Amino acid sequence: MSGSGADLAGCASCKGRCCREYTVYVTVADIRKLATGMALHPREFVALKEKDDGDFRLRPGGPKFDLRLKHRPVTEGCVFLMEIAPGHARCGAYAHRPRVCANFPAALIGNTVTIRSDTLCGGSDSWNLTAMDLPALRANIMRNKAAWREHLRIAEQWNARVEGGWRTRSEDELFAFILAAEQQDSAERSASSEPSAPSEQPEQPEPAKDADIPGRSGEAAGQGGAAGDAAGTAVFGGQDIGDPAHASA
Repeated sequence: MSGSGADLAGCASCKGRCCREYTVYVTVADIRKLATGMALHPREFVALKEKDDGDFRLRPGGPKFDLRLKHRPVTEGCVFLMEIAPGHARCGAYAHRPRVCANFPAALIGNTVTIRSDTLCGGSDSWNLTAMDLPALRANIMRNKAAWREHLRIAEQWNARVEGGWRTRSEDELFAFILAAEQQDSAERSASSEPSAPSEQPEQPEPAKDADIPGRSGEAAGQGGAAGDAAGTAVFGGQDIGDPAHASA
């Protein structure tokens, strides 16, 4: 459900199969973006499902749960899927959709952006790679991997809080923790961006105009890192096809 029919030929005759048959795991960043952009509480679109390799506990020593988009029981479609006409549907949260949906059907194999081989709509030759913004897709895939690292870090913080207590926590408490974590991160980023006090050290001479300027270590953020096998996390046919960071949680 991403891109245009011109760029993604496989989506030109979309019937919403990916939004009905895939299970989409979401990161805490996805949840925050949807909650803010759609003005919804996470309970309205996120489902907790017990899973052996899930991320969040609700009681000390209890099972772990993953976070996924809800599906409507009647249409079996994603909670955000809009049924336009028989056989035709579109994403109702397109501008705020999870990053894995925005990346679909792209995958990062080695260091190369390619098309997943297990897509529901057509084969790997159903999309025109030359018409896609491959650098942007690659950067977005790497950002999704970073989002999963943040997700697992927040899960560790939450689980430590649960294990240190004695009672079962509610889903609403978990969602409040996830949303509050964003506010805390924003406050920390704002504090770190405040100008520091003037230095008392003597002024250093400027380098010569023709001196070599070393490259910045943080330049081109999101363009490096370990290679992954997919553009996020989804499940089809009972088999995980997703981000390795999440699969190993």
